[in-house]
Amino acid sequence: MSTTWETVEERERHVRGSRTTSVMARAAEQVPEGKSLKEALAQRPFIGREDLREIARQNYDGPVITLYLNFSPDRLLPADQPRFLSIFHSLRHRELEARKPYVESLPHAQRLRVPEDLREIQAFLEGYEPAGGRALVIFKSGVQLNRIMPLPVRVADSLTIDGDPYVEPLEAIMEGQHRLLVLDVSMDVTTFSIYELGYEQAIQSVKEDLPRKTEDPHRPGKEERHRLMHVKWQFKSSVLLADRLFRERGCDLLALIGEATVIQEFEDYLPKALHDRVLARLQLSPGGGPNQRRSALEGALAELRKREEEGDLGELGFYQGHGRLAAGLEMVIGAANLFLMRQLFLDDELARPGFVCRAHHFLSLLPGTCPFDDQPLLPAENVVDELVEIARLHGVEVMLVMHRQDLLGPYDGAAAVLVTAAPIDQLRAVSVTS
Repeated sequence: MSTTWETVEERERHVRGSRTTSVMARAAEQVPEGKSLKEALAQRPFIGREDLREIARQNYDGPVITLYLNFSPDRLLPADQPRFLSIFHSLRHRELEARKPYVESLPHAQRLRVPEDLREIQAFLEGYEPAGGRALVIFKSGVQLNRIMPLPVRVADSLTIDGDPYVEPLEAIMEGQHRLLVLDVSMDVTTFSIYELGYEQAIQSVKEDLPRKTEDPHRPGKEERHRLMHVKWQFKSSVLLADRLFRERGCDLLALIGEATVIQEFEDYLPKALHDRVLARLQLSPGGGPNQRRSALEGALAELRKREEEGDLGELGFYQGHGRLAAGLEMVIGAANLFLMRQLFLDDELARPGFVCRAHHFLSLLPGTCPFDDQPLLPAENVVDELVEIARLHGVEVMLVMHRQDLLGPYDGAAAVLVTAAPIDQLRAVSVTS
């Protein structure tokens, strides 16, 4: 083994240090689930961060199957047999072979449930229409666990059969996304919801019964002052709740929806810390419906992402001048193999086949064996997805550039800021194997 590499023990220590092996405390609480995948999708098509923690904490009475599957445009054709089904079949075959000793060691009833769960997943996928989603995650364990979540972001294809659900990639995706606390503000009621990954989840509301307006000539202005006092009470209570929810729910941005004059007055009550986190002030037509609402929130987030891309990509030249930038996919993979990445920037449309060893988080553009266990590398239809997942699992800041790809052009669509300078020849040497 080349001196470039750590020992197997050191490598496995790095892998254990990633979130792939994070141990979450278990609890006895049971999250109510649908008894089938179709029911689960109809009842609860979103897995929030709190839901994900509960899924990870549960004790399951048998193996859990976790599936992450991409829906790239080429996988949706032909319509009678989408190619993502073939990808699922390959993942299933590979995992059953790799986990054969584990499955055979299970009690009889649990062992029989594995093929039953896989058949249900296949049946679900055969009738599933992605409807614009870019990926899908499924957690399945008999009737005890049935959760499905369409995703607007790409993932690395994987299927795992284990005693615990493989939640870490979804957890990392969520932590890399902006989480909005959305306030619908009016004079008498403020409603609160969380918006992330294209989904909105209602939380609670604050309501104040306003005195009715009357025409009493003996009390000119007094009733209106009394009415405005109730409005202020509602605003103050809403701001206190917003401050608490913003912190407790791990939000990083605020969106205000309502009439312009009402929003303007409401903002006067916001503490500076919250006021500085206001992303958007939106006025929606009453009959616009959820599509208009989602479009408005996504539009505000898209503008923010564009500004973030311009700011972060504008700094790459500085790091390149100081020898701390890996440019191009080959160099970036080399940096990933050495755990040298601090930030990763990729063109969202970048795709290239390659090879991976998931056990030791090793990537290659060419076939070969893993330098840590001498096992053949597994083919990856898109090694970029594998790169993104490994980076997220090790806490690397990942930016998939969707708006200013032109700023990544000089770096061939891929760049990584390094924790320390590294010779180019060294990065190139560890981006391929044979």
